[in-house]
Amino acid sequence: MKFLPLVPALFSRNKTASTPDRQAAELTVRDASDIVTLSLISHTNAGKTTLARTLLRQDVGEVRDAPHVTLFNESHTLLETGGFMLRLWDTPGFGDSARLMKRLQRERSPVLWFLSQTWDRITDRPLWCSQQALKNVRDEADVVLYLVNAAEPPEAAAYIGPEMEILGWVEKPVVVLLNQTGLPGSSSLEAAELETWRTHLKQYEIVREVLTLDAFARCWVQEDILMDSLAPLMQGSKIPTFLQIKRAWAHRNVEVFQSSVRLISEQLTAALFDGVEVRNETLLERVGWQRDDLNREYNEARQKLATQLADRTEQTTNNLIEVHGLKGQAGHELNQIAREHFHLPQAVSENIWGVLGSFAGGAMGGLIADLKLGGMTFGGGALLGGLASGIGAYALIRSYNLVRGSDQRLRWSREHFREQVKLAFLTYLAICHFGRGRGEWKESAQPQHWQEVVDEVTELYADALDHLWKSGVQKDTQPAALSRQSRQLTGDCMVALLERLYPGVVADSWRA
Repeated sequence: MKFLPLVPALFSRNKTASTPDRQAAELTVRDASDIVTLSLISHTNAGKTTLARTLLRQDVGEVRDAPHVTLFNESHTLLETGGFMLRLWDTPGFGDSARLMKRLQRERSPVLWFLSQTWDRITDRPLWCSQQALKNVRDEADVVLYLVNAAEPPEAAAYIGPEMEILGWVEKPVVVLLNQTGLPGSSSLEAAELETWRTHLKQYEIVREVLTLDAFARCWVQEDILMDSLAPLMQGSKIPTFLQIKRAWAHRNVEVFQSSVRLISEQLTAALFDGVEVRNETLLERVGWQRDDLNREYNEARQKLATQLADRTEQTTNNLIEVHGLKGQAGHELNQIAREHFHLPQAVSENIWGVLGSFAGGAMGGLIADLKLGGMTFGGGALLGGLASGIGAYALIRSYNLVRGSDQRLRWSREHFREQVKLAFLTYLAICHFGRGRGEWKESAQPQHWQEVVDEVTELYADALDHLWKSGVQKDTQPAALSRQSRQLTGDCMVALLERLYPGVVADSWRA
């Protein structure tokens, strides 16, 4: 991969400075110009702490569906590199914005008057929380990240106007983040939603940019877009500081992406080398007699390949979860899923996409549960019928989605390998879009347009994928050469996926 300049040797992140003493001590050992500070602001209960967890890759604060859960400003280190720090403040948020605005409008110096008051956090919690948030913006923020609930149309969010006017008095640049946008949609739909909000927020001069960054479904690509948007808002000595921070942030994300490419390519390469020795048919078996032993041998071969693939897929998924700073493991609920949905193989659809929503809720879960029960989804109905009626061994191989390689071993067919590729890419998209704020990793329904984009990319690279598969089933293929070929092709496909999901991003530095 391309090396980025000024790359840190060590990332020190996820440190929380939660007391004034610690914050003061921190400032004694570094110059203030070496710290870039972002204040996360919103109306109460809009998801600030949830987004903070996602950006930090760490569980911080308390998350409840209630107003004013966060009562004090809380400081967290988003990233530290080479003596420079990116700090995030999670604030209590604004309370009764309309009432607050009426009070402030009566004063000649509204912000100074408001911050000079002493509010009771018990008897008047909305004003108390608003005061804490505004103090933080005035005293700490280089840029304000203002979070809005995009589940409602902008004109329905009556609190935005008063809060924007209040923030305007402090004169700090604001980047609006759209939260609670739901499952990722197509790029055209997301662009239309974004434009609606941008049009509505044009009336506020302090708003410099509007971006989508859902705490539940953000992608690292969107984080880099946020960093790009923040760069022009820095002033004075903060400009070179943020430049180094931005490079370090991008480098960290690229490292995670390259690790993901490696993990997926290793899984696919291993599947290409999988094979089981089986004997050839006798003449009697070929014409339809005395095939029980041969059918049993093919069935055992298929089961062995399915088990190997299931175990490898589960391990790769767990590694991807860890690489992305998430908690949880794949397969946590798969045994229960298997008992409930796969106890009758003949009831399992032959279409793998049916498994996505009907059984495990996602591509990876469906594949693992299916394979651990013998790979019934891939030709399951034909398999059962074949065993019952005693059809020929070669017909059974086709039902199993297996073929003989040049070494005469049974291997996964080209069609089956294509499905493995698609499912691996869908699994990656699910994990890289899983916000830490959602809690422990758990598979969920995937957007339809992800499947469409995956189909588009795999079709674009169909010849290269077929060539990779063909190389794998040839007995003279060198493992090292196939591994390099797989790594390059996997990386190209995954870059193409993200380029289609996020048009306009610059992906040159992502490639190995």
